Amino acid sequence: MGDVIRYQKRVVEKIKTLSDSRLKAALDFIEYLEEKEDWEATWEVLRDKESLENIKAADNAWESRRLDEFIPWEKERKDVQNSPAQ
Repeated sequence: MGDVIRYQKRVVEKIKTLSDSRLKAALDFIEYLEEKEDWEATWEVLRDKESLENIKAADNAWESRRLDEFIPWEKERKDVQNSPAQ
């Protein structure tokens, strides 16, 4: 975790030295990296046969109104709120 904080501080320091046009380019690149990371995570799920089967089964259950197969958000949210911070 220490490396992440150190990297974040270095990024902020470097950003403060950039001209307006370079700052815009840096923002564009950061947004590109964020989107790339999202796509990589999506592809990881789609390549996992078991995950994809689970998603399809959940879609079928939802469309068939088999709501007993789902956990109510209120219950899940309570579980998340009571879990220790990561």
